[in-house]
Amino acid sequence: MFKLDILTPSGVVVKDFECSEVLVPTVSGEIDILKDHTHVLTKLSTGIVTAIDLNSKKWNFSVTHGTCKILGDRVSILAMTSESSEKIDIDRAKAALEKAEKKLAQAIENDVELIKFRRKKERAEMRIKLAYTRGE
Repeated sequence: MFKLDILTPSGVVVKDFECSEVLVPTVSGEIDILKDHTHVLTKLSTGIVTAIDLNSKKWNFSVTHGTCKILGDRVSILAMTSESSEKIDIDRAKAALEKAEKKLAQAIENDVELIKFRRKKERAEMRIKLAYTRGE
């Protein structure tokens, strides 16, 4: 057993969550964290963190850009944004995806806009996927 914290600039998403396993999306690929995992500091990618509690129930959280630190019996995730699957408004996420796709089509010549709306599209797609994981 170890504890998971997910923190964002907006506040605490989860603190001292006791789990037996956590899957974390990183820029180098997904890592599977189990008890007594080696110490790691890595960059997050946009994706879904899956935490498995002591009763083998899966809990899913979105994360976008940040860091993950594994030290001792604690996994600390510092993300720009994060939310649990239960808090996602799927209609809002679909609207955000549609808006980002429209903006991407118009932003072809502007690198800054292109990057911005690619990230927004990534986040919207991930939130829609996460919303469908409720109850897993």
